Amino acid sequence: MNRETIERTETQRDKIIATLKRAGGTGVTNVELNKIALRYNARIQELYVRGYKIHSEELDGGVTKYILISEPTEPFKKPDKAVDILIEDIESKYNGNISARELNEYLEMQGFTVRRKVGSYC
Repeated sequence: MNRETIERTETQRDKIIATLKRAGGTGVTNVELNKIALRYNARIQELYVRGYKIHSEELDGGVTKYILISEPTEPFKKPDKAVDILIEDIESKYNGNISARELNEYLEMQGFTVRRKVGSYC
């Protein structure tokens, strides 16, 4: 991610937090959040990861309302990369070897998903 994208993302996140705080218990709809960031869902997910508790409620006509429940109590610490956790666990818990069945069970247990990178089709 380039510096401009990082700054824009941080600004969008800040605007979404400010909007949720102002709205209080009445919440903010996805229609309103879309005016702040087209990828508001990504920003909301980033807020979850940072420790914000946000309630979402499905309304009629594809409208979703978001309500800020609480803010993080501790400073944000970036989580370890899933691939780093996976490699460490395979080496330490499985002696560096894991069957397909064990790998599938491990991924389920950890809540990890596997996906292709954008633009890769093979």
